[in-house]
Amino acid sequence: MNEFLKVLVIDDEENILWLLKEGLENDFIEVLTTTSVEQAVNILEREHIDVCLVDIFLDNANGIELVDRWKEIYSGVNFIVMTAQNTSSNVINSINAGALDFFPKPFDLEKLQNKILEICKKTEAESSVDKGFVYDFQTSSQKMLDIYKLIGRIAKTNINVLIQGETGTGKEVLARMIYEKSNRNDKPFVAINMPAIPDELMESELFGHVKGAFTGAVSDKIGKFEQANGGTIFLDEISELNYSLQSKLLRILQERELNRLGSNKTVKLDLRIIAATNKTLENLIKQEKFREDLYYRLNVVSMDIPPLRERKEDIPFLVNHFLKKHRDLKGDVLSIGEDAMEKIRKYTWPGNIRELENVMQSAIIQASGSVITVDDLPQKISKNNVLNGYSDSLFSQLYKLAQDIVDAENLSQKNMAFDEFCRITLKPLFEATLMETDGNKSLAAKILGINRNTLRKKIKELNIE
Repeated sequence: MNEFLKVLVIDDEENILWLLKEGLENDFIEVLTTTSVEQAVNILEREHIDVCLVDIFLDNANGIELVDRWKEIYSGVNFIVMTAQNTSSNVINSINAGALDFFPKPFDLEKLQNKILEICKKTEAESSVDKGFVYDFQTSSQKMLDIYKLIGRIAKTNINVLIQGETGTGKEVLARMIYEKSNRNDKPFVAINMPAIPDELMESELFGHVKGAFTGAVSDKIGKFEQANGGTIFLDEISELNYSLQSKLLRILQERELNRLGSNKTVKLDLRIIAATNKTLENLIKQEKFREDLYYRLNVVSMDIPPLRERKEDIPFLVNHFLKKHRDLKGDVLSIGEDAMEKIRKYTWPGNIRELENVMQSAIIQASGSVITVDDLPQKISKNNVLNGYSDSLFSQLYKLAQDIVDAENLSQKNMAFDEFCRITLKPLFEATLMETDGNKSLAAKILGINRNTLRKKIKELNIE
């Protein structure tokens, strides 16, 4: 990396140019700014520019298209795209147009400065993709922005992808994003929900069969893998695949071929495999319920989707998206009141985005006017129930504790996660109650809603002095 870096910033807002020049320029970085694309070209041709920051929406140009064109002309320049509209398509298209990174406004100047220094040490080659992506969810979550960047980097490749996340976080949405941005988007996309297929039909559904292969096989049948040939197959909840069939999937991954059930004829395959799971496959491997070699074949690139409770800043974007998506329920796009939005933001969303969409559909139907109010929301959200009483930090701590206990019980195979969680979480409750009553067990039992004998038993079990 050169000891002195030159950075060019192109934006149509003078205040943004001033902010970036003041915030980024130091003894090691010189910042040049312009609102004009023509002047930017002159600077790029005249100066040795290390990093060029380009806003997407300029007065007479599109920043992504400029990067796509300039990356060939000015091959020594590292491009960063910036915008206030940090939707998935903007992030993905920016990365694939040749940008090395994407920064949303408002800026974290320290992160941006560190990124400039970082990318000047090593330049990455990026590929371009088609624009106009169908799934275009705006985000303020850094974790989701990182996922969109990763999609931009790997979409045009044929490597396998493993998507991990809780139920309802949008694993199939990401799989379709990858497909839509790939070279295979004019070929089939076949999605398979593993738990929905009975075990006795799984092999036939996935790999097909020939006539007479088993009782009831009255004709040849093409399996899902052959249906996806040339395109992409999405294996949702891959952990549910029967262990005995995992070796057959491994062969497909290794050899790119299969045999239909009851046939010796080999069928050649050319497809991309994207798998998803809401379980920790490493734990299933230790329990000998999932093949380790299959795991490593699937997990070439891994994406971990954060649960909705960890990306609450995206809830307003998602709410507005679902209000538009389900406008046909009322024939118009409803709005949402501030009180109702606040209730939605405070809820912990155990069912994640899928639950949010269902709630918004229900609220649209319940609404009597053009604005959704608190009264239109389900009681679990509108009322101060237990989940709404949790602070984000408290719920996260309890959830992390639960995860640790479940992982430990899986490893030890004692299968006592419930008892262990109760033991740890009940002790503070009993100690606080006894302290509040100055050790009066009768009063403590009354407050807890249990009888005195149960209280004595719990004090002994929890080793409370």
